[in-house]
Amino acid sequence: MKRIRSAPAFLVGSVMVLLGFSSVVGTPFLLAEDSQPALPTLSKERIAVVPFLKGRYGSDIQETLHCPLCQLSFQPDDLTFDCDQVLTRYVQEALERRREDTAIPFGQVREAYDQIAMDATEDTPITLAQRLGKEVDAQYVLVGTVWRYREREGGSRAVQKPASVSFSVHLIRTADGKLVWEKTFAETQRSLSENVLEARAFFERGAKWLTADELARYGVDEIMKDFPY
Repeated sequence: MKRIRSAPAFLVGSVMVLLGFSSVVGTPFLLAEDSQPALPTLSKERIAVVPFLKGRYGSDIQETLHCPLCQLSFQPDDLTFDCDQVLTRYVQEALERRREDTAIPFGQVREAYDQIAMDATEDTPITLAQRLGKEVDAQYVLVGTVWRYREREGGSRAVQKPASVSFSVHLIRTADGKLVWEKTFAETQRSLSENVLEARAFFERGAKWLTADELARYGVDEIMKDFPY
């Protein structure tokens, strides 16, 4: 869980006075399994990003990796139609910025993915990742799932409802399907008056109500800071 640090009183007070309590900051909910194994050293290993899957299974996010694809579920009103594509692009871009030489181009991955025969009643996110990894000669595969991606209602300075985004990213070893790293981002943006303890994020995110895409990009950048490069 991300540790919350109190902003200096004079800084919070200044921000609130200058912006009349209309500024916005949200607190991301970042999770990593305490029991997950030591991270591998990924120096030359090739990594592929699987197109994001919509939905999840059960209350434990790890259950999602082992359930049949047909059992992934979500509320239709909770997802925009292209949120899976947007998140896939953001993760691919973040990976390429850090591992340009070993990140497999997404065009190559997408072509292989489209040709894989899938059985939604038998295949799970892990078996799908393994099959794709073998097709593109990737030693590791990033699997993402998204179950909430609600757009804000209103503009950047005032909203009726804020953006809300929840997704997870998992690193799977192709050879044996072992989960070696994972991270979850879940946030519904809140006003500064609701949460004065995250003033730093207020500045980082432009002092405004974010769109769902902007919040998602922020979330990807945050979780990928801990990726085992």
